[in-house]
Amino acid sequence: MSLTGAGVVTPAQAEQQTPARHTVTYDQYSVRVDGKPLYIWGAELHYFRLPSPDAWRDVLQKIKAGGFNAVSLYFDWGYHTAKPGSYDFTGIRDVERLLDEAERAGLYVIGRPGPYINAEVSGGGMPAWRSTQAGVNRTSEPEYMKAAREWMSRINPIIARHQLTRGTGSVILYQIENEYQGGRHDADYMQTLIDWAKEDGIDVPTFVNDGGANQNWVSGKGAPDIYGFDAYPQGFDCKDPDTWKNLPDYSYVNEWKPESPLIIPEAQGGAFDPWGGTGYQDCAKLTGTDFTRVFSKMNIAAGVSGQSFYMTYGGTNWGWLADPNAVYTSYDYGAPINESRQLTDKYQEFKRLGYMVNSVTSLARTDKAEAPTPTDDALRIDRRVNPDDGTQFFTVRHADTRVKDRDETTLSLKGADGDYRRVPQQGTITVDGRDAKLLVAGYDLGEKQRLVYSTSEIMTHARIGDRDVALLYGRAGEAGETVLRYAERPEVKVFDGDVTTTWDAERGDLRLNYTHKGLARVRVNGMELLIADTAETAHWWRQDTAAGPVLVRGPSLVRTAEQADGTLKLTGDSTKAAKIEVIADAKKVTWNGREVAVTRAPLPVQLPKLTTWKYKEEAPESAPGFDDSTWTTADHLTANNAALAGSLPVLAMDEYGFHHGNVWYRGRFRTTGAATALALDAKTGNTGQYAVWLNGRYLGSSGDGAHTLDIPAGTLKAGGDNVLSVLVENAGHNEEWGHDYSKEPRGLLSAEVIGGASTLTWKIQGNRGGEDPVDTARGPYNNGGLYGERAGWSLPGFPDGGWKSTTLSGQAAKTEPGVRWYRTSARLDLPQGQDNALALDLAEPAGGSTGYRAEIFVNGWLIGRYLPDTGPQTRFVIPKGLLREQGSNTIALAVWSTKAGAGPGSAKLVDLGASAGGIRVGTVAAPSYDAKTYALPAAGARVTVDAEPFLATGTATKVPVTLSVPKDAPTARNVALALKVPDGWTATTDDTTRFGQVRPGDTVTADYTVTPPGDPVHYAVLSATAKLTQPGRPGTVTGVRAVQVPPAALSADAYVSDLTLVKAVNGWGPVEKDSSNGEDAAGDGRPLSIGGTTYTKGLGVHANSQVRVYLGGGCTRFTATAGVDDEVGDGGSVTFQVIADGRSLTTTPVVRGSDGGTDIDVEVTEARWLDLLVDGAGDVSSDHADWADAKLTCGGGA
Repeated sequence: MSLTGAGVVTPAQAEQQTPARHTVTYDQYSVRVDGKPLYIWGAELHYFRLPSPDAWRDVLQKIKAGGFNAVSLYFDWGYHTAKPGSYDFTGIRDVERLLDEAERAGLYVIGRPGPYINAEVSGGGMPAWRSTQAGVNRTSEPEYMKAAREWMSRINPIIARHQLTRGTGSVILYQIENEYQGGRHDADYMQTLIDWAKEDGIDVPTFVNDGGANQNWVSGKGAPDIYGFDAYPQGFDCKDPDTWKNLPDYSYVNEWKPESPLIIPEAQGGAFDPWGGTGYQDCAKLTGTDFTRVFSKMNIAAGVSGQSFYMTYGGTNWGWLADPNAVYTSYDYGAPINESRQLTDKYQEFKRLGYMVNSVTSLARTDKAEAPTPTDDALRIDRRVNPDDGTQFFTVRHADTRVKDRDETTLSLKGADGDYRRVPQQGTITVDGRDAKLLVAGYDLGEKQRLVYSTSEIMTHARIGDRDVALLYGRAGEAGETVLRYAERPEVKVFDGDVTTTWDAERGDLRLNYTHKGLARVRVNGMELLIADTAETAHWWRQDTAAGPVLVRGPSLVRTAEQADGTLKLTGDSTKAAKIEVIADAKKVTWNGREVAVTRAPLPVQLPKLTTWKYKEEAPESAPGFDDSTWTTADHLTANNAALAGSLPVLAMDEYGFHHGNVWYRGRFRTTGAATALALDAKTGNTGQYAVWLNGRYLGSSGDGAHTLDIPAGTLKAGGDNVLSVLVENAGHNEEWGHDYSKEPRGLLSAEVIGGASTLTWKIQGNRGGEDPVDTARGPYNNGGLYGERAGWSLPGFPDGGWKSTTLSGQAAKTEPGVRWYRTSARLDLPQGQDNALALDLAEPAGGSTGYRAEIFVNGWLIGRYLPDTGPQTRFVIPKGLLREQGSNTIALAVWSTKAGAGPGSAKLVDLGASAGGIRVGTVAAPSYDAKTYALPAAGARVTVDAEPFLATGTATKVPVTLSVPKDAPTARNVALALKVPDGWTATTDDTTRFGQVRPGDTVTADYTVTPPGDPVHYAVLSATAKLTQPGRPGTVTGVRAVQVPPAALSADAYVSDLTLVKAVNGWGPVEKDSSNGEDAAGDGRPLSIGGTTYTKGLGVHANSQVRVYLGGGCTRFTATAGVDDEVGDGGSVTFQVIADGRSLTTTPVVRGSDGGTDIDVEVTEARWLDLLVDGAGDVSSDHADWADAKLTCGGGA
C-alpha cells in the first residue's frame, strides 16, 4: 500500500454523540446549511424496490462514494398499509432505519412522502383500498383527505424526527405532493398538505416537484417554499437509443420564482422500459455517460443549484408492486447503479461531477454573466460567476446537442487575474459531439494555489495534511492547459507523464501544457497536481473523515474511511487485485481491517444447476365439485367507486379486500341448457389476463376487457347447477394520471349467460387473509390468490415429497392450459467476505410455445413475473438478502399456461458480478411453511340453497335448504338450519330445522317459503347457515343462492330516457335524460343536438359511459341516432357500442364532432338486458356523446 500523505463534515458524522442542531434555509441561489450554500447533487433510491434493509446500506454507501451528497426518498403509502388504519414500519418497511442509514452514510435526505408519488408503482403509491372509498383522490374532498391524513400523520413525524434541524437526522428538504398538474389545481388540498407538515413538526424548507417546467405552484395558496420540476428531456422511448433530442436550456425558469433557488428534484438519470420494450441496456445507452455530461452541465449553466437524479439505483418491482402500464419486473432504469447493484460507466461520470460540485463550493452561488463567443459557431459557451469570490464557470458544448461532430474553439477570459484574449494560449479546446465541459477560472485551489484557468475539468481538490491536492481530468488524447498564479516562480517537479511548463514572470503565471493520457503527477509549490484522463478517474475515490479528507487510488469502491490516532481505516470492494495508494495525513492504513498493500480479487463460485424439479398440477378451483363454502360471497349491490355503479352484483376484487395478484371467482347458475355462450368482462390492467372454465371444461382465456366464449355442446347441465370458474390476474392498479385512474376496478366485472337467462351466485377468493395477510413480513404485495399461494407452495419448508419429479423441458410439452407449480432447491456456499449478485434466467425449450407466464418465487418472495410472449425480460435479479448464501434455498415457479405444450424449458442461476469486501447482508427474516397457517382442510359439511333463478314479485315460492355431510367427514351434531333473506322479504318454514346428528354421507333438508317484495329486485342473495358441532368443536357452515325478481317485460314501444336506468356510469357528471351532458351537475345540459339537428328525446353522456336498461325479452329492435353533441363543436371523438345480454350487436367507427349523426338499428329479440356504451378515442375533454331518439320497439314478453 502506497501512503503518500491525510472533508467537509457531511450531514452528521456517525461518531458524533451529542445532537447538534443546524439551520436549513435558502436564498435565490441555493439551499443553505448553517448559512453555507449547498449545491445539491442528489440520488434517487426506492427502498421499496430493495426488500433488504442491510442492502440499503450497501447502496447508500455506493451513492455517497459516487460523489452524491443527498439521497431522495419517496415514501410509498400503499407499501405500508394493507387496510385502512393499519400501518407497518417494521422489517423491510422500517423507514426509521432507512433514514438512520442515510445519515450514517453521510447523505442529506430529500423527503418525498406524497401522498401520491407516481414512481411507476401500483396506484402511484395510493393504497388499493382507496378504490373502495368515496372522495376523488388528490383533491380536498373530505373522504380522500381523511385517508390522506391517516398516512401523513404517520409518516410526517418519522421524517420530522430525522431532520437536520433537530440534530437527529439529515433531512433537509420536504416535498409537497408530486407532479400535481394537468386538470388538478386544488389549492386547498396543497395548502392543507403544507399545514399538516408544519403541524407534524416539519421545519425544513418545502418544495414542489412540477411534472415538467410548467409553472405550477410557483406562488399563491398551496405553493411551497421552493419551485422544482421534472426534467426528462430524452423521454422514455429506448428502442432507438442513439436518437437524441435537442436538450433544453432551463434558464428561463429562474424568472418564475426569483426569490428561491432553481432545483430539479427529478433530473433524468435513466429511463423506464415498458412491457414489450427493448430492454434496459438501450435505456442505459439513451441516457448514458455522454447524456449525463451534457444534461447536468447544461443545468449548471442554466443556474440550477440542485439536481437529484432519477434513478440512481432503480431496483426490482418485486411482488405486485409495479404500475402495469409502465414497467415490468426490472426497474433497472439504465441507472448508474444497476439493478444488481453493480457500478456502471455512468456512475463514474456522476462521481466526477459530484466530487467537483462538493469540492468547488463556489458553484452553489452564481449569477449568469456575459459569455465569450466561441470561435466555432457550432459551439456554445455559457458563463456564470460567483458574486462573492469571482470564480467563473464556463460550460462549453455544441449549440445543437444532437450532433456528433468534433469541433474546436478558444475563448476569451476577463477577470480578477487579468484579461486573456485567447484561452488556451497553446492549441484549442476540443469538444466532441454529445459532450460538454465545465471549466473553472479565477478560483483558489488551495491556500496559496490560485487557478487562473484550466481547460481540464476539476474532479476534486482538498487540503490534506500540510499540502494541497488537486485532481484534474480530460478526455484521453485531448490537449490540456492549466495556468496557476504565483508571486514568484514556483518549484515544479513532474513525476509522471509528459507535462511542459512555461513561466510568465510579468503576470506571475505558470502554464502547464499536456495531453490527457493515463495519470500525470506534478508537484507545484507544495501542491500535488494530478492530471488524469477520464478512464483513470474511475480508480480514484474521495472520502471525508472527521480528521480531514483522503484520496484513495486502486480499489473498485471505497465505502468508508475513519481516521484516528494516526490510523486510517478504509473499507471497500475490489473486483480484481489492485495496488492501493492513499493520500492522507496518516501513518498507518488498513483495508477492510487488514494492513495490506493490494486488494484481492473475488473468489470464483460454482452455482448449482437447476435440473430436477418437483411438479404438481394446480387450479382445483376449476372443478365443479371444489368446496368454496369458506370463500367470500360476492353480493355487494352498491360501491363508492362510480365505475361500479349499477353493477349487480359488484364483483370487483378490491370491494372484497383482495387487492393484488390473482383472484378466483366461482359462479353457480341454472339454465335450460339452451345457452350458447358466456359474455364476460374483466379488468386486469395491462398484461393481465383471465381464464374461464365451465363445469371443469376449459373454455379459453383473454386479456383485459370484454370477451365472449362459446359453450361447447354437452358442457351444460340442464336443470342442475353449473359452475363457472374464472381466474383473473390483476397486474396492478393504474397510476393517478387522470380523474381517479387508480380506482379503475380490477377483477371480474360482469358475466352473462347468452341464450339461457339465469342468475349467477358468486364466490370470490384472493390472497390468504385478504386485507389481513397471513405473511406480514413479505407483506400484501407478495401474494395473490392462486391455490398454491394460499396453501404455501411457494415457501421453504413446504412438504413436496409427494410431488412428481420432472424436468422443466420434459414437462413443458405435456402441459394443458391451466396452472401448475414447479419447486426445486439450490444449495449455495458463497465465499464469505465477498458480494455475489445472483439472478435467475428463464427460457423456453427449443421450439417451445410462449403461451404461458410464470410467477417466480425465491424462498417465498415473489421476485418476478415472466411473460415470454410479451417480453423483454428473461433475467430476474434476486434482491440481495433473499437468498441463504450458505445453505439451501427454495425456488418455485407458478406457471399459468393458456396454450397446450407451453411452459419454461430451463432455469439457470447466474452471477452478475462479484467483489471482494462489501458489507455483510443478512438473510431477510420471513416465515417458512407451517401447516397450522397454510393448511386448507376440507369442509366437514356443506349447505345448499335450492332456489329458482327468477322469482315473481310478491309471490311465495318454496326454497329448500339442505345440509350434507361428506362420506369422509365426521358426524355433525346439534345441527340448526336457518335462512336469511333481504329486508322486505319473508321466509318461513314448518319443517324441522334442528337435528341431533347427521352422519357421514347423509343429508337433511328444511323447506322454506320465501316471498319477495312487490317491487322488482334485480339481484338478491338468500343465505342459509347451519350451526353444528364436529369433533367437539362448534362451527357454522354457510350456503348462498342469488335470485332476481325482475319487473315485467316491456310490452310497448318506449324511449330509453323514459325507462329506469339500472346502470348509469358517466365519464363526467351524471347521465342526462333528454338533454346533453352539459357540465358536471345534474340537469345542466342543453337540448340534444347533432349536426345541427335538435332532438327532444335521448340520453346525453360523456365518455367513458355505460347505460343499462331492462327489457325482459319483450322487445325486438333498438334504434337511435348516435353522435357527438354540437355543444363541443368539432371536438370529441368516441365510439358507440350496443350490447344485448353480453353480446355485442354493433360498434361504430370513431365518431367526431364534425361527422354528424350515425344511425343505429339492431335486433334485440328475447334480450333481457340492453347496454349502451360510449368509449373515448382520445379527445377526452370534449367527448360529449348523445344517444338521440334512442327507442325500443316492444311487444310481448319472455
